[in-house]
Amino acid sequence: MKACRFLALVLIGSLQLGAAVASSAELRPPLELTIVHVSDLDRMEAREGRGGLSKLASLLGRLRAERDFVLFTHGGDALSPSFMSSFDQGRHMIELLNSLGLDAFVLGNHEFDFGREVLKERAREANFPLLAANLLTAEGEKFAEIEDRLLLSRGDWKIGIFGLLTPDTLTSSSPGDVLILSELEVAPQQAEALRAEGADFVLALAHSNRETDLELARQGAADLILGGHDHIQHLFWPSGGSPFLETGAQGEHVAVIELLLEENTSGETQWLASFSFIDTSHIEADPAMRGRIESYLLEVEQELARDLAVTETRLDSRRGLLRSGETAFGNLVADALREATNADVAIQNAGGLRGETVYPAGSLLRAGDIMGELPFLNQVVLLEVSGKTLQEVLEQGLSRAPEPSGSFPQVSGLQLRYDPHAPPGERLLELLVEEEPLDPERRYRLAVNSFMAGGGGGYEMLRDAKPLSHPAAQKADSMVVMDYLRELGRVAPRIEGRISALD
Repeated sequence: MKACRFLALVLIGSLQLGAAVASSAELRPPLELTIVHVSDLDRMEAREGRGGLSKLASLLGRLRAERDFVLFTHGGDALSPSFMSSFDQGRHMIELLNSLGLDAFVLGNHEFDFGREVLKERAREANFPLLAANLLTAEGEKFAEIEDRLLLSRGDWKIGIFGLLTPDTLTSSSPGDVLILSELEVAPQQAEALRAEGADFVLALAHSNRETDLELARQGAADLILGGHDHIQHLFWPSGGSPFLETGAQGEHVAVIELLLEENTSGETQWLASFSFIDTSHIEADPAMRGRIESYLLEVEQELARDLAVTETRLDSRRGLLRSGETAFGNLVADALREATNADVAIQNAGGLRGETVYPAGSLLRAGDIMGELPFLNQVVLLEVSGKTLQEVLEQGLSRAPEPSGSFPQVSGLQLRYDPHAPPGERLLELLVEEEPLDPERRYRLAVNSFMAGGGGGYEMLRDAKPLSHPAAQKADSMVVMDYLRELGRVAPRIEGRISALD
């Protein structure tokens, strides 16, 4: 096996396992295969000398020039969130990944940030396969644009690949009405199918959480598991199981696996592997890819520089505040949604606000500020709900207090008082809508984003709510807030006692 010729942050020595039975009595020449893996790479540009697609392009070019067989895989989360994706819904990432010669991509939860139909459109634009073997329609059917598995030929050998999507997607993004089956149930089925189809080596791409990662490794259905989702860099190999590798985020470190497949005299396939994490600060950017990225960044710069409004009050969008209490910035966003839709009440989940910024009084708010705060391009949704359902929504938003939570509600059109130490679901002490006590039987017009309307953040009670038509409904939340600011020109949001906790 060729040794890795790049600086390795971590290097694990070669090990050997038995695998599938060879299909021919005559020994095949060994296969030296280099696998390059990244995950959670949605930012095209480098930052502080690391990551991005131009450095990745350079590394891939060097490896392909030196090795006969290179396999390039992505562990999911490419389409969102980023500034550019807020404008084009991830189209630029598909175009750039197409040029990198990607062999296999597993869906991540953020592939659904713009909804299922946009994902289908991006899948049709891709010249690489998108995988998710455990994703089904609500009727239990496969999506035409998404594949379960692949069987790739490299020399005289066949490499099987299947993909797994985390069920967390149902509450962390906007997939709509879909089924996401257990990764642990689907993995053995897919591995068995690939071996029956002639795979000599089975690779799983798993966009899964840490607990599932560990179980997949112990299960050992695939020979090698390459992950994503957790944004951490790690490699573990449990006794009797399979190695699981994850490589962090944004291409700051790239995993390079040197794999040797060979056939012994008994006709069995054996393999050796070494694992390296390449620090991309040591990689020069590819000039052609850098030029393409700079062209996209110029488009972003022009859009983000647009002036919107001056804030006469200090605004603070740091997550610790947004996720635990009323904030002036949260009030601003919720007011914009309510005003745009003529709703009785608007609720913005704190986890949808990501700017982590303090705006001093007198600051000029620009389009870039709002895109940074609302990067997911969720659609505004207007729903008809009963007072009882509205109360359930707010109880869910307050259920984890006093611990900070992404589900914490920033609100407009109502005032509430609650006890953070009461049992979840029983915390509301007082609830007024437009200064009147909540009527459980009354029908209210509620404005939320599509993430919440689809049941994200634990708001499952909104899935069956009746949608109402309105010109502002289905517009991107960031665009609605921008329109609101542009129309006013000057704003002065304040903390007004909309949400108060019992001492």
